Amino acid sequence: MGRALDGREAASMERRRRRIVRAATELLAEHGVESLSVDDVAVRAEVSRRTVFNYFHSTEELLIAVGTDILGEAVDSLQMDGPPAAMGGHAALLDDLAALLRSIDLLGTMIRLTHILGPMGHQDARVLAIVRDTMLSVSDRLLTTASRRHPDVPELDVELLVSSLLGGLIVLHKSWTVRSGLADTPETRQLWAELFDRFIAQLRDGFRALG
Repeated sequence: MGRALDGREAASMERRRRRIVRAATELLAEHGVESLSVDDVAVRAEVSRRTVFNYFHSTEELLIAVGTDILGEAVDSLQMDGPPAAMGGHAALLDDLAALLRSIDLLGTMIRLTHILGPMGHQDARVLAIVRDTMLSVSDRLLTTASRRHPDVPELDVELLVSSLLGGLIVLHKSWTVRSGLADTPETRQLWAELFDRFIAQLRDGFRALG
């Protein structure tokens, strides 16, 4: 069993990890996913190649960390650390999450992720797996905060709704990408808003039967 880390050592390791992820994010934005190399990441982060692999066993793990951080920033900005929402069952939970997602630039975040990892509808199995694993990682964070804010909703139902939301966002973004060509304009943002509203309405119809 490895020795326990003291606070300063743990903080130093976390700073080094963040530096590696930030370096990978910058290189991905500059050159794309196909050109990413561990050697380049190590040089940009000012660490050794071995250090990169101490934190991430593969480039796929590093890409997942990049995607998780990008989406995680959006999740962290949802301001979900306040007191629990008023008891209202499933409908209140859905309305709460929908309002929170509308309050941030979710589309801009997903456009950034798309440019870094490649189109979400791309047939590259590696890219699809990275997007899936990134969404699963963010799902855990969103589930924790949603459960805390809505203690009256069974945990299974919270998990089902959060999973449906994140899975649906991937489908929505794929459709939006095809129809918008990834152009970020008032018209394409209006299209996103309409797709999102339609998705939430369908979810609301399904959860209405649960109370």
